[in-house]
Amino acid sequence: MIPPVPIFRDRTLAVLAHIADRQSNGTITAGMTSSLSRISAVALALAAQAAVAADVGPQPIENRFATIHLHSGAKALWDYSLNGVDGRHAVAAPVVNVDGRDVTLSIEAVRPFGPDRQLPNGCRECAYVGDVLGETGLQLKVVFRVAEDDPVVRFHYEILSDRTRHLTKPEGTDRISYLALSLAGFPKVTELRLSEFNEEFHSYMPVERALDTRLFVDREEAMGPILLAGDDTEQLLVAYEHGSTAPDEFLHYRLSPDRSVSLDAVKGNYWTGEEIGPGKPFSTIWFEMEAIRGDRLALQKAYRNFVLKHLALSPASRKPRIFYNTWNYQERLKSWEGKPYLSEMNQERMLKEIDVAHRMGVDVFVIDAGWFEKPGDWQPSPSRFPEGLKPVKARLDAYGMKLGLWFAPRMAAMSSKMLMTHEDCIKTLDGIQPNPWVVWETEASLGCCIVSRFGPDFAEELVRLNRELGVTYFKFDAVDQYGCNDPNHGHGTASDPATERGDCYAFQVPLAMANIAEVVGAAVPDAICDFDMTESGRSFGLAFLSAGKYFLINNGPYHQNYDLPLPPDGNWNLFFYPGPARDWICRSPLVFDQWIPSTLFLTHYLPDDPESNQMLSLASLILGQDGIWGDLPAVSDKGVALFGSVLAKYRKVRDDIAEAYPVDSGPVGGAPEVHEKIAPNGRGAVVLFASHGVYRYVTTNHADHRIWHDDGTTVTLDGTGHAVITADFPTQAGSFPKAGAHIVFFGVD
Repeated sequence: MIPPVPIFRDRTLAVLAHIADRQSNGTITAGMTSSLSRISAVALALAAQAAVAADVGPQPIENRFATIHLHSGAKALWDYSLNGVDGRHAVAAPVVNVDGRDVTLSIEAVRPFGPDRQLPNGCRECAYVGDVLGETGLQLKVVFRVAEDDPVVRFHYEILSDRTRHLTKPEGTDRISYLALSLAGFPKVTELRLSEFNEEFHSYMPVERALDTRLFVDREEAMGPILLAGDDTEQLLVAYEHGSTAPDEFLHYRLSPDRSVSLDAVKGNYWTGEEIGPGKPFSTIWFEMEAIRGDRLALQKAYRNFVLKHLALSPASRKPRIFYNTWNYQERLKSWEGKPYLSEMNQERMLKEIDVAHRMGVDVFVIDAGWFEKPGDWQPSPSRFPEGLKPVKARLDAYGMKLGLWFAPRMAAMSSKMLMTHEDCIKTLDGIQPNPWVVWETEASLGCCIVSRFGPDFAEELVRLNRELGVTYFKFDAVDQYGCNDPNHGHGTASDPATERGDCYAFQVPLAMANIAEVVGAAVPDAICDFDMTESGRSFGLAFLSAGKYFLINNGPYHQNYDLPLPPDGNWNLFFYPGPARDWICRSPLVFDQWIPSTLFLTHYLPDDPESNQMLSLASLILGQDGIWGDLPAVSDKGVALFGSVLAKYRKVRDDIAEAYPVDSGPVGGAPEVHEKIAPNGRGAVVLFASHGVYRYVTTNHADHRIWHDDGTTVTLDGTGHAVITADFPTQAGSFPKAGAHIVFFGVD
């Protein structure tokens, strides 16, 4: 078994080796202390001068956009400079409290740590190691990942020691400053939060907040994870890859009056007395840095391209595919017919749905909760699927479709072999195990600690399921950020306070989940791991997006969110019915697409008749959220044919739509609401929503001359190559006209 040590990203190869071996055998109170903050500021103040005066380190890392210089014997550990621009962004060395002393990890005798590695996503990994100044036997490993055609660099650090040392907290709080740099040359600084949970939409939403001079003067803090700075000619971005629900901080940026900023640990980054020594390095999370000539829009486009192409090692999660999920129909059975969720979870129903899904153009068929007999062992239910999932997989294979399955990663049934072999991994709070929970009408189960050895062994289960069942899409659900402070799981010891162990667990949850996705992606190259973020209190951030994608919205707000009583059927989902209102909620998070491609935020639309609703759903989902769910066999043949026809055209340009930077006109629900997704090659789509009237729209981007549009729309190209679209939304009968939708594809005959 893999020992219960903290889960960090570099464990991927070790876990893969473990899986291969098994198969071959057949089997931070908030805020950093003022003293460390002052140390960070001093280090930063000396950084720029020291970078110039220091000995030259190894050969610079260069690509088409920028150059990275790693320094030997300097307060500035490394710097980033745009090619052709006079000026460098100096990054101060980390400061870590080791054995009760704040140690600045400036290094000398810097040398390569092995040859550069070419990664499957087109990036090059360059690793270096150096001896920490004045600290015999202590070393710092620095790892960079760069792509030739991308200004964004990813980096992280490892602290190595030839003898046992301990990370300490003299004042009871985390004492790490991961990086520091000056923003004095940039008049505009902005915090970009990704994880504010907005109850209006019952969804995570991005929020930007300006960091004015007064906030620097008052030494305020910003959670991020993304910090933006710029002027009229150059833009800078710094980010960290973690995840939590705002305002729950595990790291934050600390501002200083001289307009410098440091990224500091807040809580949970390590436990008091955590060892560093032979075979026990301390690995940081990953960080990102980008500079670009131009305005903010140029920065956003470059960062979005990085997330799409170079953040994850495996490209599978980035590919736009049409997903169908059974859960909405299961909810309908419960709410509308009073039947159990699993009453029609069987082979006959699944094969019937697959036949319709194929005709509609679905690529990935996902069987949600109930396909399994018991959590933990993750085998098909013999009562619901007497032949296993082989007939289901055979039907999918015949149609060229992929199989997806639902999982509760932390759950193991009371009678499962997984629990019997992982009793030491059961989550505890203050020494007390939680009560068993019946997982969606299956078997009572206990929650296990995903940070313990249970996490890598769960990843091994997923790889096994790929080998045995052919599953390539893995949906992870019901993983909250908190819930374990056990002293034996690798997130603290019995000598540490329970709150500290709980914070360390919470800090490691997004890293453990990302590690699982990365392990599965390495073993199964076409695997997609999807992490459910439909509720608050989950670890939303960049960490998991470095290996997978998010399942963003179920049905949006509940009745309680809008101060409404529950209806007689007890269904608390407010936006559970077909029509424009639900689509407004689901389209609202498309604002993420300015920074993170919408294809990473799976959201499902309803295919129910009539055609007006189906056009709304089609126009919405092709913007990148790519999901369908509902009662497929109940959809009319005409409706099924409509989906099949439109999605066949979407297939021809979906990669272009995923690559295209969004251009939006009008708010969600506006008159009109327009979304333009046209790639630099002119291929893509424009969709328009409105309730009534005739509207004219001229594309921002040049458009391909091959054009398809639906009825009620006319399209011409003007003399400069822009498309001129006229869309007619006839007034519908009734006091409150329903919104309609029009679709235009470019690059499709």
